[in-house]
Amino acid sequence: MNRRERKKEETRKNIISCAVRLFKEKSFQETLVDEISENADVSKGTLYNYFPDKESILVDYFQLIIADYGKRIKESLMVKNVIEVKLNKLLNLMNEIFANDLELTTVYFKYRMQKFFDTDPFDNSRRSGLENLVLAIIKDAQDNYELRSDIPALVIARAFLILTMDFFILNLARKGSNETENTNRQLLNLFLDGARP
Repeated sequence: MNRRERKKEETRKNIISCAVRLFKEKSFQETLVDEISENADVSKGTLYNYFPDKESILVDYFQLIIADYGKRIKESLMVKNVIEVKLNKLLNLMNEIFANDLELTTVYFKYRMQKFFDTDPFDNSRRSGLENLVLAIIKDAQDNYELRSDIPALVIARAFLILTMDFFILNLARKGSNETENTNRQLLNLFLDGARP
């Protein structure tokens, strides 16, 4: 990465950091784009060059969090385990990431649901990165005859993502209750019983 690219990346991360701080202090809805640009010490035009809207800042924020978990996630999930163990670890990790701030997570999921059908979730730079991890887990399970191979891995992975979205919406509605483990089990049973060979 050359100096210009490093500077752009620093600016992007600074905007994200300032915006998230304001979202947490004031709430997402109450934070104005003008306040974000002022706090990040960039012009409003510069901010819009990086992010078309506040929700896009939130997408990048969650991408950064997930990238920080990156290596740990991959190592943990790609260890030789049965599919149930891998998917349960993934659900627990997702809950750990998204449960830290329910307001921002709610805004993020609403935005993602609006955009879910706009583009291919597995070939889109605006996605969190979890999608390709799910796809790799599904392909590995098919190669090991743990999941059906007559259904494309992409279709199974997308079905799992839709179910997980429902899982998180349920958990958000319960305000992070202690039902997470039970909901995990129910979700995995529902998903795997329909995908087994």
